[in-house]
Amino acid sequence: MLDTAAAGDRGSCKAGRRDAGGGGDPAKVDKELDAFGGCFDVSNELNVTVVEAQLRTRQVPPFLPDKVAVERYLQSRNRLLILGFNATLTEPVESPGRRGGDQIKELEPKLHPDLREPLKILCNDPKTTIVVLSGSDRSVLDDNFGDYDMWLAAENGMFLRLTDGEWMTTMPEHLNLDWVDSIKDFFEYFRERTPRSHFEQRETSLVWNYKYADVEFGRLQAKDMLQHLWTGPISNAAVDVVQGSRSVEVRAVGVTKGAAIDRILGEIVHSNSMMTPIDYVLCIGHFLEKDEDIFTFFEPSLPAESSGTTRTKVADAVKTSVERRSASKLSARKSGSKASQGSQQTLPTPDKHGSGSGWRSSQESIVWSEGSSVLDLKGENYFSCAVGRKRSKARYILGSSDDVVTFLKKLAEASSLCP
Repeated sequence: MLDTAAAGDRGSCKAGRRDAGGGGDPAKVDKELDAFGGCFDVSNELNVTVVEAQLRTRQVPPFLPDKVAVERYLQSRNRLLILGFNATLTEPVESPGRRGGDQIKELEPKLHPDLREPLKILCNDPKTTIVVLSGSDRSVLDDNFGDYDMWLAAENGMFLRLTDGEWMTTMPEHLNLDWVDSIKDFFEYFRERTPRSHFEQRETSLVWNYKYADVEFGRLQAKDMLQHLWTGPISNAAVDVVQGSRSVEVRAVGVTKGAAIDRILGEIVHSNSMMTPIDYVLCIGHFLEKDEDIFTFFEPSLPAESSGTTRTKVADAVKTSVERRSASKLSARKSGSKASQGSQQTLPTPDKHGSGSGWRSSQESIVWSEGSSVLDLKGENYFSCAVGRKRSKARYILGSSDDVVTFLKKLAEASSLCP
């Protein structure tokens, strides 16, 4: 009964989208909605107008000008590369629609084998800092990037470490996670009734994923799940529900990659004792729309403003981050997920300077003088790039992870030849 209703809702959603669009090509409309992640239900009525507005406001960016990006990289003095992981640096996975559920574990994201050498070259460049920023669990990033000299930011930036250091948390001190247990039972129920679907329990979010299940049945189940979530477990909870193209995620309010980047940047600047301002930023990823605030973080408030506006905004953000870190306390939270068992490190952990908490003490905080800045970024030296998206807040797009591999190979080759 619920599945039948969900199927009817899906048809109504697409019909309404065609009507709102003035009777456009039905196939094109359906594809557009699927790329966006479907209509977002909070009740039995589908809010087509919200989807329409979001589709209009998201840009259709041009492809990344790789030659220009490489040239600007070579001309810069201090570079920051922020890279997503899933569908960005991962190897292609054969669609497992014909596979059994017992093989899902084997299909966890893995670093593309053609990127191993290029990443080593880029990580070894003293002028380049690399951050892999992902929604994945800490253990997944450890397994794939433990041998590289880079920063790892797991669970949308809520956990951070330099690969030769220990994990620390960037979570706000009073983050409410009381809703986790009820959502866990709810997701487990849908996992059991959706063959080849699975769910991951992380410390700040829960994700039900059906990308390995039958596509149409998975979408119907997702509709059913969303309707029941809003009328039940999360009706009064402080959470965000994020619907991906093949997933439903419930996370604490305010947990986004863009919200975390200021704290991440502050830690990097402090740990590296960075004196030369960052003058080149490359941000590439296949991010959910909710997390595309990472793309706009380094943008000026207005297009016509000078780069000084961006420098001030980011400098203030990093200053706030450092001040907040001095008052933060690490809190370890138990996670019952299979993905994290046996791989999570106990928090709190000593930082690299040997203090008793994962953050610096107030005496160790950066001294910020008036006008100081960690960023000297001109517009032409900022390259934000969405992977596998037709609409995005990013400046540019790349078609797939294969295109990312090709570009990073070019960047690494140029870097190795540059004295």
